[in-house]
Amino acid sequence: MQALTTPDKKRDSLNIFLVGNNPIELGHIYDKLKQIKHKTYHAEIGFNLKGLYKKIINSNPSCILIDDNFDRSYMKSLVKRLSSGMKTRHIPITIIKNSNYSEAYLADAQEYILKDGITSESLSRSILNAIKFKSMHAYLYKQYKKEKSRITQFFSK
Repeated sequence: MQALTTPDKKRDSLNIFLVGNNPIELGHIYDKLKQIKHKTYHAEIGFNLKGLYKKIINSNPSCILIDDNFDRSYMKSLVKRLSSGMKTRHIPITIIKNSNYSEAYLADAQEYILKDGITSESLSRSILNAIKFKSMHAYLYKQYKKEKSRITQFFSK
């Protein structure tokens, strides 16, 4: 698998891992990434589901974009594994959806974007929102643990 990179190195760069089973649709998403003016995106694409988890870990992405064209049970297990895996739970997930209907099994994703009418700006905003949300969640969890231990120590004296 060859990595795809947008050409300008002067801008901020993010690693993105695209997961999907339709090369044409993922090609359109990649084209939208190339059109973004304020950041560069290094994108890896995973079509083959075999070894996908290892490929994601090895690419060390800033965000994972998942096309929801997969079978419902596979999507559920993929999102669950990525959001709870020791090596991947820190990586934000954005789901690229075909419809606006909510799916309970996708609750572990940080962001959603509809394919219909997707623009480079909306894609960039969605990726950055997912990254910010995941960072905020990690910060709040760390602060919660810190304060919980301080309160426990205070009452145990």
